[in-house]
Amino acid sequence: MLDSTTLLKTIERAVEHLVRPHRTVGVAYSGGLDSSVIAALASRHTEATCYSACVKGSHDAEHVHAFARADGFDVRILELTDDDIPELARLARSVLLTTDPVRISYTIPSLRVIEGAVEPAVLVGSIADEIFAGYAKYESVDNVVELMALDLKKALDEIGLLSQYAEKRHTILLAPYADTAVIEASSQVALEDMLGPEGRKLILRECADIMGLEASARPKKAAQYSSGVSKAMKRLAKAEGKTVSEWVLGL
Repeated sequence: MLDSTTLLKTIERAVEHLVRPHRTVGVAYSGGLDSSVIAALASRHTEATCYSACVKGSHDAEHVHAFARADGFDVRILELTDDDIPELARLARSVLLTTDPVRISYTIPSLRVIEGAVEPAVLVGSIADEIFAGYAKYESVDNVVELMALDLKKALDEIGLLSQYAEKRHTILLAPYADTAVIEASSQVALEDMLGPEGRKLILRECADIMGLEASARPKKAAQYSSGVSKAMKRLAKAEGKTVSEWVLGL
């Protein structure tokens, strides 16, 4: 079975290959485990600037600067306002071809970074949850590997759609965890090395430990919640007397 040192080398090779053509890159950053590992590895091979898209007063808005300083990153906040969110929700609905409020809410921060980053390429930490057992639901099902495979397929489809949109914006979307070699490496990790009493994505946390990142110990917070997008969508929907699903349909 694959160990954390070998896995980290595989992820770094994927990052290096993706960023090599670019003098500068942006990183969609939340201060969490996935994006911190990617930001640190990218910084080894090019100039990387982190971007955090979030609502004022949200978890990310309050903490991301401290997280970035702790791990040695430069971060820029892209504030999401009440005017931005409906427009970005419409955009997410169009890009992903869905009216699912959850999918739309966790995609909005990535879309904002794609639009706001000045670099020609943007790195995202997508796919890590699907290949390293990051979701809480994996702790309570018997068919974990099968469910992870289904989730991975959906996530790869979403990355493909986001990449197409980024190209229209003359931006290249880079997703190192979606690299074929990284996915293959993850399949060689024992399930108990990813998921156990100590938590989830255990082997990726070990990788962050090897790199000396404080993010290794930070709990997972889904992007739609940590960025404040989900709460803002509910508030905007309530102001119109609608559920979030109705609000999305009416955009």
